[in-house]
Amino acid sequence: MNRTIATLATVAALATGGAAFADSHPSSEMGQGFDMLQTALMSDFERMGIPVDSLDDLTLGQIAAIKAIVESDDQDGQKKGQIEAIIANN
Repeated sequence: MNRTIATLATVAALATGGAAFADSHPSSEMGQGFDMLQTALMSDFERMGIPVDSLDDLTLGQIAAIKAIVESDDQDGQKKGQIEAIIANN
């Protein structure tokens, strides 16, 4: 009986430790991806005359949508209007 309890405790400890690592690991990678997207958009914002400080208030989804707009074939004026609309709806 004691051996069963010890085994269960060991399995629980290993499972919890592994889950804690798995839970914390992707969030740090996601944070890095978010930062990389923000940095990549800074020069585009500066080129279009959009204040870069507005990037700090955007969600990951908004930044991804803006990145798609920046990479589209639209003219810069159209892109700027679309980006400003996303920022205004924040």
